[in-house]
Amino acid sequence: MPLTLNPATIATHTMTKRFWFWPIYGLALLGLVVVGAEYVASWSAPSWPARELRPIPLDALTVNVKTVFADTPELVPAYNDWAMRDRPRSIARPPDVQFRAALVGDSFLEGYYIPAPLAELVERRWVARGLAGMEAINLAVAATGPRQYYGRIRKVALALGPDVVAVFVYAGNDMMDRPFDPFSLPPLIDELPTPSVLGSVAPRTTWLLANRLRLSEIGRANKDIPGEEALLSEWMHQPAAEPVANVARHMRLNYFPKLSEKTISEILLRGDGRLHDAARNRRHDREFLGGWLLSGIIDWETGDWPVPRNADEARQMAGDTRVGETLSWLQAMDRLVAANGKRLLVALIPVGTVDPDYVEFWRPWPRYYSYSLSADARHRRLAEALRQSGLQVVDLREVLDGARGTYRLTDGHWTDRGTQSSAGRIADALLSARERLIAGPAPVRPLAR
Repeated sequence: MPLTLNPATIATHTMTKRFWFWPIYGLALLGLVVVGAEYVASWSAPSWPARELRPIPLDALTVNVKTVFADTPELVPAYNDWAMRDRPRSIARPPDVQFRAALVGDSFLEGYYIPAPLAELVERRWVARGLAGMEAINLAVAATGPRQYYGRIRKVALALGPDVVAVFVYAGNDMMDRPFDPFSLPPLIDELPTPSVLGSVAPRTTWLLANRLRLSEIGRANKDIPGEEALLSEWMHQPAAEPVANVARHMRLNYFPKLSEKTISEILLRGDGRLHDAARNRRHDREFLGGWLLSGIIDWETGDWPVPRNADEARQMAGDTRVGETLSWLQAMDRLVAANGKRLLVALIPVGTVDPDYVEFWRPWPRYYSYSLSADARHRRLAEALRQSGLQVVDLREVLDGARGTYRLTDGHWTDRGTQSSAGRIADALLSARERLIAGPAPVRPLAR
C-alpha cells in the first residue's frame, strides 16, 4: 500500500521549519554583524586594558591636555600606554617587586593641575624610607564613580595581581542612589568597564560607540560649546574681574536664557571679584574656571529649593540618604577583592570644608557652598557606616582637617599640598595593609542583610 502524507501534516512541517528558520537566520546574521563590527572597531579601539580604563584614545587625550596647559607646559601630565597618568607598567608582576598596590579612583588621583599624582608621591615616600620593590599603580580616571570602580577592579586591577586594592571615595560626587545588585539587567550599551549586553560580546565596538556617541559620564556631563574655553581663559587673564559683560552674555545665551546679564554679572562678581582672582597660576599647581563651574554657581544661587545654612542643618537634611546605597557598593568591592585573596582599603576623601581657605572663599555664594555642607555630612555618615561594617577605612580628614591651602578654591580638588599630605597617609596605610595580608588571608565577607 503506497505511503501517503496528509496535507495538514505537510503544512505543519512547513510552518515548523519556517518558524525556526527566521530566528536561526536572525541570530546568525547578528553574529556576523557583531564579528564584522568588532573587526572594524579593532582599528580604532585601544587594546586591553586601555579600553577598559578610559573612554577616549591616548592620542586625543594627549592633545587635549597639551591644549589646556598651553600656558603652563611644566604641568602637562604624561600618560602611559594604558592611558593612565602613571609610569609604564606591566600586567605580570616584575620579579623584583615585593609589594603591589592598585589605586582606583577619579580626578583626585589622576591629579590634574599638579606636578605629580598621588600614586607617584606614594612611591616616592617608600623610596625615601629605603623600601625597594614597591609599586603603587595608578588606575584613576576622571569623571567616574563606584560603578566604574567596581568594574575597573574586576576587569583590570585584579588581573595585575596586587596585594592590596585601594579605592578612593569622594562624597562630593561618589554617593550612589541605587544599591549594588549583581542580578540587575545590564543596559544594551554602556561605557566600559561597566557591564552591558553589547560589552559582554563586543568590547571594542562598545568602546568605539561610547566614544563616538559620548556615552561616558564625562561625555554626558560636559557641554561642548565652541569658543567657551578661550573666552573664559581671556577673562582669567584680565588684570581685574571687570569687564565681565562677555562672560555674562555667554552664560545667558548658552545656559540661562531666562536670566538677565545683570543678574549673572552680579553673581560672578561677588566677593570683590574673588572668583576671577582665584584663577591664577601658582608655583606648583593652578586654578581653572570652566563653564560647568560657572553654570553650577549661577544655577544654585538663583535656585529656590531648601538648602542647609550650616553643618547642623546639613546633617539633619542629608540624613542617611545615599549612605546605605554607597556602602553596598563598597561591600561588594570588598567581597570581590577578598574572594581573590587580596585586601581592600577604602580611602575617604573629604570635601573642601576641611580647608579654612576654601570655606572663606565661598562665603559670598552660600547656596552653592551648601552642597559642600551636605556632602560633608554624608562623608561623616559613610565613614561611621564603613567602620561598623568592618571594612578597612582610611579617612583622609585626619590629615587634611584644618590645613590651609590643601584644596583648590575653584573646583574643590586637592592642591599640590593637599595631594602631598594625603600621599603620606596613604603610603602608611598601604604598608599596614601589607602587614595584615602577610599575617593571614583576607576573609570573604558574607552578604549584608
